Amino acid sequence: MYYEVYVDVLFVENLCMNAILLFLTAWWEQAEVKALRTVTAAALGSLGACVLVVVSDRLSGVGYFLGSAALAAGMVCMTFGNRRHFAFRVLCLYMQSFVLNGILRYLEQFHRMSGVWFACYSGASAIVLLAAEYIFKNRKKVEKRTCLAILYHGGCRISIEALFDTGNGLYDPVSKRAVSILDQEVLKKLLDGSGKENLPRFIPYHTISGKGILTAYVLDGMELMFSGEQRYLKYPMVAVMPDENIQYKLILHRDLIPS
Repeated sequence: MYYEVYVDVLFVENLCMNAILLFLTAWWEQAEVKALRTVTAAALGSLGACVLVVVSDRLSGVGYFLGSAALAAGMVCMTFGNRRHFAFRVLCLYMQSFVLNGILRYLEQFHRMSGVWFACYSGASAIVLLAAEYIFKNRKKVEKRTCLAILYHGGCRISIEALFDTGNGLYDPVSKRAVSILDQEVLKKLLDGSGKENLPRFIPYHTISGKGILTAYVLDGMELMFSGEQRYLKYPMVAVMPDENIQYKLILHRDLIPS
């Protein structure tokens, strides 16, 4: 039993796949790479893969695996040009390859992959993988910017989702304390349920959309829970949120962002 291999077709297919995987790896890490350098690395990797296939009958399984790993490492080194995060990039390349091949194997059941169909399937698979990674990364970014906040005031306790906002630089002009922005309804529940006499403070603010005066209050405490950590703040100052059409009920001051 023997297989007939068209080296030119194998080279082009591997070239396309290598280039897609290298660009996806660079995108995942948000690293800048040169297109010509990346394509050259993909071409050399494809050439090496063709050589491995031709001499595969003389190699053991371990030898073939080591040869493939060496090609992957070489492509990563040539594309990124430095050893920083080298192991992570190689691992990322393998993970991208595993997922991309899985998508291609699924699509192959609808039509045999060859010629134009291979190019279409490869492009479609790359787009699907890119979209999935974009959604995953975007969700991770949102998770890093949000946390659970528990507000304490008198006998009242309210839990809400809060947003760390680098754009919130509001300070009390008298005490110079950082001021977070709280939804009006939530603040009203805290004040009404506290059973305490609440004295307001008035804080001027200025944004791109306008300026004015915010009514602020000092609460008894605020607990922030993020990334498995807890942080308790005594006597935080919060002001009434001027815009009611905001997704998050609490906009934390930039000084409260964890380092």
